[in-house]
Amino acid sequence: MQKQIFLTLFLFSYLSLFSQTKEIKGDTIIGRYMNSELKKHLNLLDFNKSTNEFNFRFIKQGQILEISKDGSLFSGFIINYIFHSKNNKSNKTDTLSNRINLSSNQVEVIYNIILNSKFLDIPTDKDIDKWKHGFDGTTYYIEHNDKSHYWIKNYWCPDLQDSIPEGIIVFNLLKNLSDTLYLNDLLESYNNKLPKRGCYNYGGISRVCYLNKSMELGYSGSVNLPLGFYSYYSRTYIGKVKTNGSAALQYNFNLNGLHHLNLLLEKRNLILEKPNNYSDFINYRYQNRIVTINEKKTFFTNHQLKYGIRTTKYIGIALGVDYISGNNDKIGGLFYAYKWFSKPNISTIITTCVFENQINYKTELFKPYNLPRKYWIKRISFGLVYEKFINYTDFYFSIRGRL
Repeated sequence: MQKQIFLTLFLFSYLSLFSQTKEIKGDTIIGRYMNSELKKHLNLLDFNKSTNEFNFRFIKQGQILEISKDGSLFSGFIINYIFHSKNNKSNKTDTLSNRINLSSNQVEVIYNIILNSKFLDIPTDKDIDKWKHGFDGTTYYIEHNDKSHYWIKNYWCPDLQDSIPEGIIVFNLLKNLSDTLYLNDLLESYNNKLPKRGCYNYGGISRVCYLNKSMELGYSGSVNLPLGFYSYYSRTYIGKVKTNGSAALQYNFNLNGLHHLNLLLEKRNLILEKPNNYSDFINYRYQNRIVTINEKKTFFTNHQLKYGIRTTKYIGIALGVDYISGNNDKIGGLFYAYKWFSKPNISTIITTCVFENQINYKTELFKPYNLPRKYWIKRISFGLVYEKFINYTDFYFSIRGRL
């Protein structure tokens, strides 16, 4: 009996020694967040069971800073992370991350910044009088421990708490940590190197999705050339290289040897990008025609080059040159205008080419219909085009499906 009692006491003491022994302080509800799958996936240290003299972890959206001190030994690292899914329909999410180890000198500097900031004596924000809270904005999570205590804290928008001393202390600490280790630059650099495909988020509702490529296929015909097809392909990135390019090919023909080949190559965002409310583009259009004019088969090639600007309000204008070769070579000026009308959901395009003794023009109307996500075709568009080219006129119609 004495041996059994002794063995029981020994096992109890052994388990107690290596189990949770620290007093937990702060926001224990947010502690559930700290023990999430992210913590396990990134192999973060469990501060509650650590025997180090001091540990400190700072978590913000997309980034983690962690340092440790054990006697005279300093260690630490920075982790940049993000969640990725193949597309906005996918329920499968992968955690992407990179880890940057800090030198012992860097960690010692950070350790002294933390000690000198007086932050360690500040409670979590819910225990601070007059600390404002809201639904938007950024929340920062901080954990730290010593030999006998483990603190879990969170702070909503420290930059908005400048009316209270605790808010100023937290804000200054986070700013000093960021400025000393260039945390914002490291996170921006990491995000810029991510493949621009699929959807990214930091765990919340908001996400950024890249429409890396787009394709359209469909039928194209006209009154004079009733047979034909239309194809379009756009690519924003190839790997990590931004291309912002697209190509469109339209071919109309009949059974009497007449045809109209229309090839368009475009490059977007050369100087301007839409976050600045404007984007620019340059495109080249090549056309090859064998058509009947005055009951005679006539051959033309057509080269158009234009540069333009589009706005976030779906307005576009462009100027360029138009060169026609065939029976008579001609060169003229080109004007292009585009406008999308939201309520009827119709896109309109007018292209006018002015030569010395003639004016060519083309008007285009397109009506798109978005389809439910469950279909492999995302959108169907119907198009009507009227064109006057020299003494030749034609009326085109098309139906296109976006894949």
